[in-house]
Amino acid sequence: MKILVDADVLLIDHRYPQDPKHPRNREILNRLRQDGHDISITVQALLEVVGVLSYTTPIADIAGLPDLILLNYGLKLIPDPQVYPDYAAVTFADIVTQMGSQMSLGDAVQAVQIRMFAPQADALMTWNAKHFKGKLAIPVLTPEEWLKLQPPPNAPTP
Repeated sequence: MKILVDADVLLIDHRYPQDPKHPRNREILNRLRQDGHDISITVQALLEVVGVLSYTTPIADIAGLPDLILLNYGLKLIPDPQVYPDYAAVTFADIVTQMGSQMSLGDAVQAVQIRMFAPQADALMTWNAKHFKGKLAIPVLTPEEWLKLQPPPNAPTP
């Protein structure tokens, strides 16, 4: 199963351990990896994480944050910066059109990236599902909703 994770899922795990969602969030991140899911993140969402973490990261270490985050969480980056080196790889018109469904800039960029580069994904997992539901071509689930759809850990597969 291909799951895209939003910035908020990683930020709760990495930066906000006191958040009431943190224990469940951590459990779900562990489960994603244990079950062998194909876990990805859009360039937009990764850059949002890096931007937040940059405030408490030594300046010399900021450039390495994207690779460190991808490695630590076992994430694939969409779109691949080696193939699409320009930021976001979307046009002004794409973003404005997506904003027509009443989305913020960051959410609109991520939605366009998903449409262009990950339309086959099984779901976007985000604690802010209300920002995306009905606005993407793929299902949008909170981590809790996703977990409810999963078989129990170590359950035999059919």
